[in-house]
Amino acid sequence: MEGGIVQLLVKVMLTTFVLMGVIMLCCIVTPRLAKWIDAHRPRREDSPDSADPNAPTVQGPFDKSSDPDYDLNYKIYHKDIYGVDFKHGKEKNG
Repeated sequence: MEGGIVQLLVKVMLTTFVLMGVIMLCCIVTPRLAKWIDAHRPRREDSPDSADPNAPTVQGPFDKSSDPDYDLNYKIYHKDIYGVDFKHGKEKNG
């Protein structure tokens, strides 16, 4: 091998190791910095922790329903989600 090619490969290798080291440090420092910021953040009085117990709440789409007959997975298990009836080979309309 020529000396110029070896020098170029060594530069690329060192640059790669330096970049990998910077990425590793970022991965280590970021969660610790976030934890420190969260610990030193001033708390507000109107935070959800001190909310009025009589205040209305919003139910999420995946929260448990108050209707006992409601099944979140009904459409998945009781309907052909691909739109093709594989028993007869015909496409369904709707």
